[in-house]
Amino acid sequence: MSKQIIVIGGGISGLSLLHYLRQKYSARTDVKILLLEKEASLGGTIRSVVKNGCLFEAGPNGFLDSKPRTLEFIAELGLVGELVRAGRDAQIRYICLNNVLHFFPMSPGGFFGFRPMRLREKLRVFAEPFVARGTDPEESVYAFGARRLGEKFSQLFLDPMVSGIYGGDARETVLRAAFSRIYDLEQKYGSLFKAMIKIKKEKKNGAETAGMPSGTLTSFRRGQAQFIETLGKRYSDNILFNREVTAVTRGGGRFVVEGGGRRHEADELFICTPSYQAARMLQGVSPGLADDLNRVQYAPMAVVGLVFPLSAFPKKPQGFGYLIPSSERKEVLGVLLESNIFPSRSPEGQILLRVMIGGARHPSILEKAQGELVRLAVDEVRLTLHAQGDPWEVFFASWPKGIPQYNRACVAAEAKIAEELRRWPGLYLVANYRKGVSLNDCIENAWQAVFGG
Repeated sequence: MSKQIIVIGGGISGLSLLHYLRQKYSARTDVKILLLEKEASLGGTIRSVVKNGCLFEAGPNGFLDSKPRTLEFIAELGLVGELVRAGRDAQIRYICLNNVLHFFPMSPGGFFGFRPMRLREKLRVFAEPFVARGTDPEESVYAFGARRLGEKFSQLFLDPMVSGIYGGDARETVLRAAFSRIYDLEQKYGSLFKAMIKIKKEKKNGAETAGMPSGTLTSFRRGQAQFIETLGKRYSDNILFNREVTAVTRGGGRFVVEGGGRRHEADELFICTPSYQAARMLQGVSPGLADDLNRVQYAPMAVVGLVFPLSAFPKKPQGFGYLIPSSERKEVLGVLLESNIFPSRSPEGQILLRVMIGGARHPSILEKAQGELVRLAVDEVRLTLHAQGDPWEVFFASWPKGIPQYNRACVAAEAKIAEELRRWPGLYLVANYRKGVSLNDCIENAWQAVFGG
């Protein structure tokens, strides 16, 4: 029996789905697969901008190389030889307090030498095995850390980690949704320390035992966009550009996709857009589902790239970069030293910095002009890294609805979305507001949607 499949959205989720659908139906000439993208280009928030020898990532700057599924995908595209991995210098990370950088401790010795914490606050961390197992499935990341490891640990480590990954508020982000591995370890073993000991005995990766992201930050020689461009070229016959979908309805037992005066019918429909766009499309199919999708909240983000000569600094900035806890009350969330992470990202004698601004705690950045946000980024670099003079080059990207927030509203919406989708066989929602925001998550979720049953 012939089949028509439509994918809406040409970001990494939609393109990954297209790749796996083509694999699944490679021997079926009667299956037609079409991807509709509303813009004239692919990639969503993945954009790599090259100017004067510098490579600026407007969105995510890489992925962790710890997931076999992603590495298999890259191999299938013939891109293994194009991978670039962060160097050793990228292992040096900082927390910024009162405009002073403190080494992020990576070992027990480094932790005990971490000056911003008092001895009793450090000792509190090692009482973790004696803390009772949690009972609240919607406990926040901050509350979890304060309960198990102490308030100061949450404030200095978990709070900036959540803002760095999700642009989020650790006090609102639900642990089970955002870091399910940590939640599962506590529920299974009763303690993270006990889990680490147990799993190490089973000869598993020690970095994974704590449930934290592991692996080496990895990208492509020509930036993240190289991944997108390769997919776009491979599947160009399946992609239609400038096709904004305005409505989805049902007719004759199929999904009817409309937009721009055009109409397509599908037996299976995969919507890979942000939740608020999916909500608008699905209003005619299920108003309840549309309402649930509209409950997912997004954090605004501005990303500023600054290129300075190394001579602008008293000494060359070292390491990966730094994060800023929310207790510092800054709109800047952190600064990444991009050309330390990937040295080819700027010419010799220069350094490219990427300043992250906004997040869930600072929605007011949407009211600021680009020039004001750039000044905020430059002031941060001058104040903390002691840069002198003006940047040689400036890059800018703004994402009014940048990153979905895995808070209680999202958790409640997800439960209802999953229930409602069971009423509509052949309809799939595959995007980063469900089951993870990283590139690895998006690829895994696409594979599961196609092959997972």
